[in-house]
Amino acid sequence: MTTIVDVSGKLGEYMLKGWILTDEICTQCRKVPLMRSPKAPISHFCANCDNVSATPSASFQAPSNQPGATQIRMQSLPSSTSTSHRSHSRSSTPPTEISDSLSSPTFALPVDTEEIMRRRQQSDNASSEIGRRMLKGWAMLAEECPNLQCYGIPLVRPPKTGAEKDPRKECVVCGTVYVEENDEFGGKRLVPLIANATSDSTNQPLANFAQAAPTSSITITARDKGKARLLATSEAPPPFSMANAKSPLNIPLTSSSPTYVALDSSAKSLELALHALSERMMLLAGGPILDPSVIAQTADAMSKVSQALTQVKQLQWSEREAVGA
Repeated sequence: MTTIVDVSGKLGEYMLKGWILTDEICTQCRKVPLMRSPKAPISHFCANCDNVSATPSASFQAPSNQPGATQIRMQSLPSSTSTSHRSHSRSSTPPTEISDSLSSPTFALPVDTEEIMRRRQQSDNASSEIGRRMLKGWAMLAEECPNLQCYGIPLVRPPKTGAEKDPRKECVVCGTVYVEENDEFGGKRLVPLIANATSDSTNQPLANFAQAAPTSSITITARDKGKARLLATSEAPPPFSMANAKSPLNIPLTSSSPTYVALDSSAKSLELALHALSERMMLLAGGPILDPSVIAQTADAMSKVSQALTQVKQLQWSEREAVGA
């Protein structure tokens, strides 16, 4: 007979081998449940009596030709030993060669080009300037500057001077002041303050808008440790007016030619555009942040507008001579 500790160990060992613990009690010791073999022929085993029987009702004395539990365990050991021996004796897989080179190419950071560095510097300068203005009561808007040279720069709005909000929206990089106007589709769009003023009335002097706007819109205060230049109000260019422009083209014609009227309208538009570009050039030159690329772009636009204006005036003179003849 074995002890209770041995019985528990044998039950666990045989259950791991696939034997099934039944609800039938051994008829010999009357205290340990029988275990049934997992495969045919069906046999039962008592962990306390160490007997194997063909059926539950048979005697639990092990017959002479039937091996006991000890013999069953002994027979299972050589097979497991031989299996373990075969697993160790077989030829092993050759070791995998480890290469120092990676299978996939390494990720290389993009090289900081001059354009990327310029945009980064522009963003840093804009953040500093916007922060200073917000401390003074300015509001940062969700709209960005439409200038192609300003990359994602948000516009700022001056503080309230009365009950209503200031309609002007300024870019801290290029210094352009924008206002909203209705387009032909009924929507809103941002236009420069000077261009918006001239589009409402071609004969209205731009000085009216310059007088209505506070001095802060055309005067740039000294900042950034005194590196910026102060553009005094007295240095601002005199107001431009189409009525004061002295040109032989302003002489009215006795006979109105459709071609001449169209050329005259084009000439006025080009003159207003040239004046707006001149105003913008002065703002850029006196601003706290000098952007050479924006200044060069503005100068190139002024050159092209001047050439177009010269050609239109030549066409006007030819048409006037033809009408006079």
